[in-house]
Amino acid sequence: MTDERPEGTLPPDPDFATPSPAPAPSWGAPAQPPPPPLAPIVNQAPAPPASPAGQQPAVAWAAPAPAVAVQGGRTGLAAVAGIALLILGILGALIGLLVFAVAGMVGSLGSGGFFDEVPGMPPGFETAIGGFVVVLGVIILVYSLLYVIGGIGVLRSRGWGRVIGIVVGIISGLIWISAATTPAPGGEQSSVLFAFVLLAVHAYIVVVLIAFWRSKATA
Repeated sequence: MTDERPEGTLPPDPDFATPSPAPAPSWGAPAQPPPPPLAPIVNQAPAPPASPAGQQPAVAWAAPAPAVAVQGGRTGLAAVAGIALLILGILGALIGLLVFAVAGMVGSLGSGGFFDEVPGMPPGFETAIGGFVVVLGVIILVYSLLYVIGGIGVLRSRGWGRVIGIVVGIISGLIWISAATTPAPGGEQSSVLFAFVLLAVHAYIVVVLIAFWRSKATA
């Protein structure tokens, strides 16, 4: 049996193959995910240039805070000086009260005519003596009050107490220097020794309150 082909047809070329149709997709194959959306374009500042290798970043230098010095407390020597001021002030106040008592005694003697019997006594002399004694008692009391105030201020570590103690100590020291260098009446040495003791006490008060008021400050 021979192959019969219609006229005008060519025999099939063995080198030419008709492309086979693409295989139908399988229903069980996974679907490909959709492509991710494009990120919006944001204008960004250019990054700073990288520092060379081994180079440390610049650090701002700040000066260290200054050390605060803590003021030292009152010394024990200053406390002794304050106690001495209190004792001297109390003794002075007692002497002032004694002077007031003497002034009252002088007034009572004058009113009783005691001074009239004294020969050569001018009239009204007892009044003048009484007034002088009263003024002396007021001065002693006020001065003793400064001792007490200064002693309290020193014991409470107050600057004004220190100043009062120094002033009172200098004035009283000068008075006792004069008393120690003045010859005692009758050649008695007890009064001179008493003056030297009080001079030494006031010298201690002045020196301590000036040079040994507070302990050394700590940083």
